[in-house]
Amino acid sequence: MKIQGSHRLDATRAAVFAAICDPNTLLAVIPGCREVERVSENEYVGRISLRLPGFVGSYRTRVRLAESDPPRCARLEGEVVGAPGSVRGRASFRLEEADGGTQLTYDGAAVISGPLARLDGRFAEGLTGSLISQGLRALNARLERAAERIEDSA
Repeated sequence: MKIQGSHRLDATRAAVFAAICDPNTLLAVIPGCREVERVSENEYVGRISLRLPGFVGSYRTRVRLAESDPPRCARLEGEVVGAPGSVRGRASFRLEEADGGTQLTYDGAAVISGPLARLDGRFAEGLTGSLISQGLRALNARLERAAERIEDSA
């Protein structure tokens, strides 16, 4: 499975990069996320619960920041494992200044195994893209609220 896309965020590159690395932000913006813990400087574990066709269940997650150049880019490696199967993959993202905000561009690839592997590839890619878009919209809303709080306190 391959994924790629981009999303405009209404915050600086530094704010976006920091939010992506913050467990509290991840917990708030990842669809179905139930827990996230930073277990080392560059590694996170957590649990996601999804109730989508073919993806019903609870999944353990592990993500490692394999390379990073804050606030420009990073490469991630990770896995999602549950009774319905697993997904292991890698992804990278790049942050570029754009019209007073940040353009986030991402691409990645994953291997699906277990019963999940029986899903149609296009369906899996579409579902993954939808979850990523939902998470990025939630991230943008969170970043906008944080910026408003800063402006209100100034």
